Amino acid sequence: MEMTLYRTINVKIPEEKVITLTKLFESINIPRKGDFIKDSMFVDPVEIEVISVEKNKAAETIAIHLRPLEINYATDEHNKNMVNAYKANGWTSDTY
Repeated sequence: MEMTLYRTINVKIPEEKVITLTKLFESINIPRKGDFIKDSMFVDPVEIEVISVEKNKAAETIAIHLRPLEINYATDEHNKNMVNAYKANGWTSDTY
């Protein structure tokens, strides 16, 4: 079944913004709320908890929302570098 991982990064300072990252994948195993996701982007999957799973039966897709990441201070360059690291691991972003 086709699934999409969603991860948001909430940047607080110096400029408040939300970066949304997504990754498509196929699997027969559907994660549940409270499960942890393993992905090449994450060194420690303990931080990557599933917080919700939404099934769209009509489209036969599943949206998996991961625990958001909060950053209290990051430069724009830091944000770009982090998004590029996600992209290098198959993710896409609505920013950068």
